Amino acid sequence: MNEETKETSGIILKGALEIAMQSAKDNELVEYRHRKNTVVTAGRRWVLERIQSASPPTTTIDNMAIGQSTGSLGTDDTALVSEATRKTIGTMTTTNLTSNPPSWAAQVSWATDEANSTLGEVGLFNSTSVGTMLARATFATISKTTSNTLSVTYTVSN
Repeated sequence: MNEETKETSGIILKGALEIAMQSAKDNELVEYRHRKNTVVTAGRRWVLERIQSASPPTTTIDNMAIGQSTGSLGTDDTALVSEATRKTIGTMTTTNLTSNPPSWAAQVSWATDEANSTLGEVGLFNSTSVGTMLARATFATISKTTSNTLSVTYTVSN
C-alpha cells in the first residue's frame, strides 16, 4: 500500500452503556452494569445521511428502549429482540463533542412503576415507536421491580 492510499483517519462509532438500579427506599445501589455497545448498520447509515446536504433526516436520536432479551448482538439488528418499554431521552450530554475523541451521552431514568421485568438489552432510537436504531447493547439480566428505580447512560464516541 502506498502513502496515497493509506488510511490516515476514520469515523468508527463505539461506546458504552452504564446501568444503575437503586432502591427506591434509600437510594442505595442494588445492581450495576457496564457494557460496550454495537453501533448497527442502520444507525451508521443514519449518521452518514445526516452529513448529506441534499436531504438529511430531520429526526434525532431522542429515545431509549429497554428490553428483556440477552440474545447476541449483530450489526444487522434493527430493533430490540424483546422491547419492554421506550422513553424519550431525559438528558443529553454534548459537552464532550469537542474532546478527542468526541462523545455524546444520553440518560434515561425509569421510575418504580416503569420497566418492571427481567431486563437484558437497551437501544437508542430516533422515534417513540419503531424508527431507526442507532445502537444496541445487551447485559447480564437485572430484575427490576416496583422497589427500584433504574438509570441508564448510553455513550457513543469515536
